[in-house]
Amino acid sequence: AALVIAEVALALVLLVSATLLIRTFVGLRSVNPGIDARNVLTFQTSLAGGRYSATAKVDDLTRRALRSIETVPGVESAAASVMLPVEGGIDLPFVIPNKPPAKGNDYNGDEQWRSITPRYFATFKVPVLRGRPFDDRDATNSAKVLIINEAMAKKYWKDENPVGQIIVIGKGIGPEFADPPREIVGVVGNVKENGLGEGDTAVMYLPQSQVPEGMTALANSVIPLSWIVRTSMDPLTMRASIERQLQSVDNTLTAARVRTMERVLYQNVARQNFNMLLLTIFAAIALLLASIGIYGLMAYSVEQRTQEIGIRLALGADSADMRRMIVGQGMKLAGAGVAIGLAAAYGLTRLLKTLLFGVNANDPATFAGVAIILSLVALAACYIPARRASAVAPVEALRCQ
Repeated sequence: AALVIAEVALALVLLVSATLLIRTFVGLRSVNPGIDARNVLTFQTSLAGGRYSATAKVDDLTRRALRSIETVPGVESAAASVMLPVEGGIDLPFVIPNKPPAKGNDYNGDEQWRSITPRYFATFKVPVLRGRPFDDRDATNSAKVLIINEAMAKKYWKDENPVGQIIVIGKGIGPEFADPPREIVGVVGNVKENGLGEGDTAVMYLPQSQVPEGMTALANSVIPLSWIVRTSMDPLTMRASIERQLQSVDNTLTAARVRTMERVLYQNVARQNFNMLLLTIFAAIALLLASIGIYGLMAYSVEQRTQEIGIRLALGADSADMRRMIVGQGMKLAGAGVAIGLAAAYGLTRLLKTLLFGVNANDPATFAGVAIILSLVALAACYIPARRASAVAPVEALRCQ
């Protein structure tokens, strides 16, 4: 009996955990990443080693390579960026002239930045909400500009139009990162830069041609350059043609981590998917063991009490009464297991809090639903031996040794 109670309690804990992770996975799959990932090929190239440590050299490489890639039949647009969406980024402090700095700091904020080429937003189909995207006029020697996302606009210019405002990035962190004042020329939609399970992150986008030299040298030494190519067909079928065009510009560059953007998004939730699968398997096994345990215990109990059952039936006990008695005994054990399991799950599921998205670790609907399902399974496991016992002829039962 103690073993059955323990099995039921363990099954409930595992089923609650698995259900929470399943709901998390479903929730993550329904999150809007802020980009259109269909028919997009991504790959990376390392620019480390000093050859592309200057902004002008990186700008020249990306302009020539992207023009060459866009000549491939089936390629709609191409772009490059220091990072891909959902894979995190680098923070930089900034100052907004005529605005008081944050409390205890010399700057107004510290947010993520991306260096991108002009057709980045078009390639990912990120909407431009205000102003304009980058274009060829945003060259090295032209006026310094910046684009921010909607989250940053709401955070720092809540009741104002940020387009036309001035911002100074990287002030005070070193002369190699010194950057002149930039004008915000556009506001774009939010992209899940830090992962599908994260909230909207404030992001600053800089044109690749205008990145400060110190930032270019630092980024290229530790972060590969990411390339994004939108195609009109399955992007993987065009991989070879795209790589040929890249190497026609610089044959020392090798495409690495070639993936579709849909694959990048899937890999972002791979950990949650693995945890869900693992716990679901354990929960199914625990549920099976619990149901077998309850059934085995009740069947054994019925066999041991066959003569007692025969006497009760011979003295006028109703078959329905016998079924209720046996089922009631089994459900008392199941009920004890469910109660213990609910208490244990309430405490243990808090450990899953960091893995959950869109559902509370102590979600009442999940707890109640799993308890009901487990109780129904236990009821079925009790009913089968109870029905068999109530069908035994009293004479046969009295003869049983």
